[in-house]
Amino acid sequence: MIYILDAAALLNSENFSFDEGNRYFTTSKVFAEWRDFRSKSLAENALSTGLLAIQDPCPLSMQTTWEKAGESGTNLGDADASIIALSMEFRGRGEKFEVITDDYSVQNVLKKMGVKFSGVAQGEIKRHKSFRGSRQNRG
Repeated sequence: MIYILDAAALLNSENFSFDEGNRYFTTSKVFAEWRDFRSKSLAENALSTGLLAIQDPCPLSMQTTWEKAGESGTNLGDADASIIALSMEFRGRGEKFEVITDDYSVQNVLKKMGVKFSGVAQGEIKRHKSFRGSRQNRG
């Protein structure tokens, strides 16, 4: 199975481990969010052994992500948007994958797009919510 990891995958799960039978991806913006000793060590070790790959989405995927978030008024940071954009690229290639995130804003956009996701500690949203009249945050 392919997993796309948001920062919460390592930050919110003390029992997270990289399984050699799976493939894991994240973006450089998310990788930079793993600053505490445990999550940073885990991520760096997985990267050095080839269990984790850093893949940044193309600018067009990022633009589409900002548009999708804007349609429902969902606020996203750059790292959040990068995870969504990467998932759009995987979906476009017909890959079977799951996004691991506790971020409800990320889950909200993924739900709207029909992308499979799992929560870590915070659970999962049940349905997409529109925040019309709100402005998206690009930072």
